Amino acid sequence: MKKYSFLMWMGILWMVSCPMNAQRARSYSKEAAAVVAKYKKDIVQAAQKAASSAADTSDVVMSPYFYKLMGPGVYYSSALSDKFALGYVLPEQRNAVATSDGLDYRQQLNARIDDVLAETYVAYPSAFRYSDAQINSENIIAPASVVGAKTEDLTEIYEKVDEIKDVADVVDDVDVNIHIEKPNFWSTTGKFSLQFTQNYFSENWYKGGNNNVTMLSNLVLEANYNDQRRVTWDNKLDLRLGFVTATSDSCHRYLTNNDKIYLSSKLGIKAAKNWYYALSTEANTQFMPGYKSNDRRAYSKFLSPLDVYVSLGMDWKPTFKNGNSFSLALLPFSYKMRYISAPDETIHSSYNMVDKDFQQDFGSKIEFKSKIKIVKDLIWQCRCYYFTSYEYVEAEMENVFSFQFNKYISTEVYTLWRFDDNRSQQYYDSTLGYFQFKEYFTLGLAYNF
Repeated sequence: MKKYSFLMWMGILWMVSCPMNAQRARSYSKEAAAVVAKYKKDIVQAAQKAASSAADTSDVVMSPYFYKLMGPGVYYSSALSDKFALGYVLPEQRNAVATSDGLDYRQQLNARIDDVLAETYVAYPSAFRYSDAQINSENIIAPASVVGAKTEDLTEIYEKVDEIKDVADVVDDVDVNIHIEKPNFWSTTGKFSLQFTQNYFSENWYKGGNNNVTMLSNLVLEANYNDQRRVTWDNKLDLRLGFVTATSDSCHRYLTNNDKIYLSSKLGIKAAKNWYYALSTEANTQFMPGYKSNDRRAYSKFLSPLDVYVSLGMDWKPTFKNGNSFSLALLPFSYKMRYISAPDETIHSSYNMVDKDFQQDFGSKIEFKSKIKIVKDLIWQCRCYYFTSYEYVEAEMENVFSFQFNKYISTEVYTLWRFDDNRSQQYYDSTLGYFQFKEYFTLGLAYNF
């Protein structure tokens, strides 16, 4: 407290010294002269008292916030209004309040200054002849105008300037065609590849096949909609067709080693952050008949079977950088329809649909899809689904590792695990059970568009 009292009196001393010096140049009124004399007497006494107290002022920093202590004797109503208000905090308690309420330095400093002013008002009431209300009511004297050109001298200049009615009169007349387009929320991608492959099939692969080296063509088209607010709509068409020369097959000159028509569509309505209400549809079949080596019977054909899924649930789609994508759909309400168009007993019995072309099941489904960029030009894509009718289970996990050497050359490693216990007993393997496995490696041409 001594430190602030000393600062107050030093401010008042400086404040009074200015009027004292100015008195030599101009005369005061009697009231003003009395105020000056009273200040002078009190300041001298305060200075002598402060010098004898030997207060430590080494950490005192002058601040413009002390203007109330440096001006003429003015009564500031705010210095006393807080003291008569309800909830007033005593000075000795203010540090704790400042800490708990988070008062900043400016608020604490103003409170201290108000304390000093209030004590001074009580001790020296006659020294304060003015109030802040009087100061606020005074008109501010405008500064003297800078000596320059007279207004009448500028009139001739103004008259010489032509009125500008069109910007084109003073700048080049350039036609600006402003065309406002609606934002395009669609993104489309495509990829076509023609590659050499090395294939391996487990003995119980459900579509048949032959281990060999062959060629594979693949076309993938995607059209995705995202309005960045509520709606997403993902669509994908995946077409695969590959052939292998059957050198050891006495019944066929070539066989299909990869045959797929896959179409998926998923509509999402945003429910919360990264969560969407999802309606998912999926259909898959194949182009060509599927044979086993040295066997003339077809185990699958176009639309034989045709599997269609319609599912409803929730989809979790977090946002990633670098073009990575992730989707986990929990679909408790799922409908599966299987249709066999060919009147072939072998195909019907292979899919456990003897004497019927149409089968439908209700159950639950989980879908997982991801596209991860591991390093530059190396991409891992994964598709996995699990469907159960609570009587049987059908599941697949497809992994594709692709590396793009340049714009036209790429390599691909493809693996597919499948489980289906709704097949005939001939597809049960003593080692794998109802698990089936397929793999191939390719190297060839690829073009992205």
